[in-house]
Amino acid sequence: MSASTKTPPAETVETDKVTDLAAARVEIDRIDDEIHDLLMARAEVVGQVAAAKGPALLSASPIRIEREAQMLRRLVARHKGPLPFMSVADLWHELIAAMTAIQAPFAATIAGGDGAVQRFDLARQQFGSSIPVTVAEDARNAVRQVADGSAGVAVLPAPENGQRGAKPGDAPWWTLLNRAEGSPSIVAALPFVVAAEGDAPVRRRYLAGDGPRAVVVAKAPRNPSGDDITLVVSTSSGFVSPDICGAAFEKAGLSAWRLAFADDPHAGPETDKGAGAPQLHLIAIDGHIEGDDERLSLMDTRHGGPFGETYPVGGYPVPIGL
Repeated sequence: MSASTKTPPAETVETDKVTDLAAARVEIDRIDDEIHDLLMARAEVVGQVAAAKGPALLSASPIRIEREAQMLRRLVARHKGPLPFMSVADLWHELIAAMTAIQAPFAATIAGGDGAVQRFDLARQQFGSSIPVTVAEDARNAVRQVADGSAGVAVLPAPENGQRGAKPGDAPWWTLLNRAEGSPSIVAALPFVVAAEGDAPVRRRYLAGDGPRAVVVAKAPRNPSGDDITLVVSTSSGFVSPDICGAAFEKAGLSAWRLAFADDPHAGPETDKGAGAPQLHLIAIDGHIEGDDERLSLMDTRHGGPFGETYPVGGYPVPIGL
C-alpha cells in the first residue's frame, strides 16, 4: 500500500471528529448569539412602534392576526431544510405574542366545558407561554369578558347550531356578536398552521375539520391579510336551508356556506317559536368583505332574498395547510 492510500490511524480519525464537533458547537453558539442580538433589536423596534402609536392607539387591542398571517405565509414560502415549518410557526407565535405584549399587555380566556384542554393548548400555541390564560365558565361568559375588557382575547369552540326553543341564556355564543363598533368579533381560526392535503380542508370546511378547532374573539380591527374568510350573520323570519343560504349569496356574487344557525335569542317572548321562529344564520364568505359592501343587502327580502338583514361579525385569515 502506497503512502498516499494508507489508512489514517484510528486515533487521528477520532481526533478529527472531536475537532469537527467542537467547531460545529462554536458555530452554533455564534448563530445563537446572532439570533439573540436580532431578537433584542426587534424588541427595540417594537418599542419604537408602541411609542409612535401613542396612548390613544394603545387603548385598542394590540392583536393583529392578519399581520401575523402575512408573516407566516411569507416564511413558509421561503422555508427549506430539515427543520419542520410547524416548529418555525410555533417559534413565531411565541415571538409575536411576546412582542405584542411589549406594546400593550393582554390576557386570554378560554371557554370552559368540553374541549377546554384542547382550547388551552391552542391558546398557548397561538399566544405564547408568557400571556396569562384564564378559564371562563362557558363560551358566552368568555365573550362577555372580552366585551368588558377583562380579557383581550377569548378562545372558543367552533360555532355550533342552537337548540330549537332554547332560552336566550342557552343560545350559542356567536349569537352575542353584533355590528356595534368596538364590540367583540371573530378574528382568527385555530390552529393557523395545520397538516392538510390540498386547499379545501383549510378553506371551506376548516372549522368542521378533523382535529382540535377553535376560533378567537377580540375587540380588534379586522384588516385583510390577502387570503381571508368573512363571517356574517343573516336574520330570517323562519327556517332557511343551507342550500337556499348558499344560493342566495351566490346570486349576489358571493361564494358562501352556512356554519351554524339558531333561533334568534333577541326576539321577544311574544314571538312564535315554532317553525316560523326568527333565526340567525352564521355564514362564511370567501374573501374579505367590508360591512358596507352593497352585495350584503342583495339577499334581503326587499330583493326577493330569504333574509331580513346581513351584517359582518368578523372573519379570519385562511390557515396554512402543509
